[in-house]
Amino acid sequence: MSGIRLRAQRGAIGRTWWAVALRERLEAHLGPARATAGRRLARAGRVQWIDVAPQRARGGVLGDDGSLAEPEIDLRAFLPGDREVFVRIALSHPELPAALAGGDFPQAVEEELRANDVTLLPRETVTEELSHNCSCPDWPGPCVHVAALAYVLVEAVEEHPLHLLTLRGLQLGDLVAPAPTRGPAPDHARGARSPDGADPAPVPSAGEADPAAAPSADMPAADPAPQTPQDRVAFDPALVETAALVPLIGERAAEALGAFYRTAGDVTSRSRP
Repeated sequence: MSGIRLRAQRGAIGRTWWAVALRERLEAHLGPARATAGRRLARAGRVQWIDVAPQRARGGVLGDDGSLAEPEIDLRAFLPGDREVFVRIALSHPELPAALAGGDFPQAVEEELRANDVTLLPRETVTEELSHNCSCPDWPGPCVHVAALAYVLVEAVEEHPLHLLTLRGLQLGDLVAPAPTRGPAPDHARGARSPDGADPAPVPSAGEADPAAAPSADMPAADPAPQTPQDRVAFDPALVETAALVPLIGERAAEALGAFYRTAGDVTSRSRP
């Protein structure tokens, strides 16, 4: 059965700085003897498959006896405080998502993370961040199948550094700042049409007069709206002063008109409820 063939058939496995760092930390976890045996199996193509999932990498490895073992390497996800620091630093490097997706992990970002006691890679001083398991009876291990998987994982992470995010329980979307939320635009800003299908009238900006509100030179201003009966002041005949009418219509006519209005006022007051 043909398996995964390592690119590095001789010399050290891993060429980029992050692959070398991962290999060194995995080898420290494996120990020299297991690392040597696992490297031999990996270069012989005994690792049949590898799957990188949140917090773990799993694979299938053919042993010397032809049996297929399923080893697993676990990397602890970021604790809440570490995750917050990592996301904050990642957001300050907007180029990081594209770099990781393109197969690069800028070392300057890792150095800034380490200055804040955070790293995507397994910590050298925290042994419980790395753990392992296998379906074979070699317990407690790490067994040779775990070691073989470790070297295939190194080359997988070298080609796809996004695997480091996955192993730490992160996604690429976590490194992208959310777009600012905005309320719905008013109808005139969205270019909405009126119910009859006509284009909306332009809205004047602040400090700009509305051309539709000012009369044009060849068009007179509109007459004021007529008053309603409620707007008119009620006429009270009792308040008529006949003396003011004398210069206009004479004394006798003014007296007669005053008597008429006084009589009308009495009739009006008696008709009110």
